[in-house]
Amino acid sequence: MSRSVFAIIMIAIVVVILLGMWLGWRARARRHAGITESGPALSGGVLVHFPRASYVSTTPEGQPLERLSIPSLRYKGFAELTVRTDGVTIAVTGEDPVHLPADRVLGSGIASRRVGKAVERDGLSLLRWRAADGSEVESSFRLTDPSEQIALERALDQISSPADASAEATQTHITSHTTQEDA
Repeated sequence: MSRSVFAIIMIAIVVVILLGMWLGWRARARRHAGITESGPALSGGVLVHFPRASYVSTTPEGQPLERLSIPSLRYKGFAELTVRTDGVTIAVTGEDPVHLPADRVLGSGIASRRVGKAVERDGLSLLRWRAADGSEVESSFRLTDPSEQIALERALDQISSPADASAEATQTHITSHTTQEDA
């Protein structure tokens, strides 16, 4: 086989792979097109503001390696993250801002890996929220300082839905504790 035939075959393989990736991303975007998060701008008092947080991804709750292709939250990049008394605004650079009303904010969390990023233990901050279609999702952010993670967690927990917080509290009280004598 000559070099030119080999080069043409390799180029064809690369083109097929790239075409498959592009078609797969378009199909994912179509599947998640119903989860549009454009709403009215929030005007409540600012609890915490991060002008340059690193936005990682948005995933279904409990599935950290399954990226959602939600408009304005598709791609990772720097974001302006603002938690207000009436909700959360995520403005990824180059995208339209996403405004999440406080009644859809479910709380906060921490993680060490998400699709697109793996960091030290508990290095990512999670914003848990309910999407427009009713599914629960998690948006992850990499903040520069652990004190910023704590500030974000407190602000999100302050505005999160009280119904969900009481359900978690009830579940916590139901859990039995095993002692050495029980084992």
